[in-house]
Amino acid sequence: MGLALAAATGAVLGHIFDSGHFALISALPTLFYGLAWGLLLRDKSTLGKSGIRKGWVASIPLAMANGALSSALLLCTERPAGELLERFLGGAVLGATFGALIWVPALILTLVLFGIPIAWSQRLAEQGLAGEERGERVVGATSAAIGLVAAGLAPSIPIHFNAPPERLAVEQIGVWLVFGLSLLSLLVGGASTLLATHRASRRKQFVSAVEDGSVSGYRIDTDAEGKVLVRIASAGEGYRVADVEEEVAALDEAGEVVAPLERRYL
Repeated sequence: MGLALAAATGAVLGHIFDSGHFALISALPTLFYGLAWGLLLRDKSTLGKSGIRKGWVASIPLAMANGALSSALLLCTERPAGELLERFLGGAVLGATFGALIWVPALILTLVLFGIPIAWSQRLAEQGLAGEERGERVVGATSAAIGLVAAGLAPSIPIHFNAPPERLAVEQIGVWLVFGLSLLSLLVGGASTLLATHRASRRKQFVSAVEDGSVSGYRIDTDAEGKVLVRIASAGEGYRVADVEEEVAALDEAGEVVAPLERRYL
């Protein structure tokens, strides 16, 4: 996710501002904040008893800080005159305030493309067999798609060949950095999608085995949001049903249960 955000930010802003230098300045902070953002969006904790996720709330100052740092670095490198600290602080204020024209839409788009699939899959996983790999497949595929688009845009980011040698080197580094991040996003996102798909396939095999009676001690209930695993504990002629919070068992390639895991039940 962080790679995709950095690649997209560098490619898009590099074209908007016609500068490989701007691509570099915007991609580096986004890479740092994007990696942290990915961890926050996977945090399941909420504010008090509300359903509001802490990671979503923390996304606002994180996006603001990203805009502030990018603007501060840009101002420090674009204007040789003046005190460095003054330029850095002034750029940070501009990025956090007027920069909202950029970071607010980016924040919304990130939550839609990454935050919602992650939260949705985690909520289903808490109910049983609907695993988190559903959301990870969406996130991985989205990252790969963004990386592919950014890789196509990166080579055409403008480079000012008549600029001083130092500035020319910075612009070339910016273009190559965005292109490299794009390829990494494509590869990592694709690998994540394949891995999540493989995990989903193994889980599906296990569900099928439970449904056709090949695996005893469990049953599958179906509701509007998917299938839920129910562990059956014999109590005379009845059942004691518990909600599963973790994966049920390790499976082999054929979908057989090879190592039942320690369970926790509500």
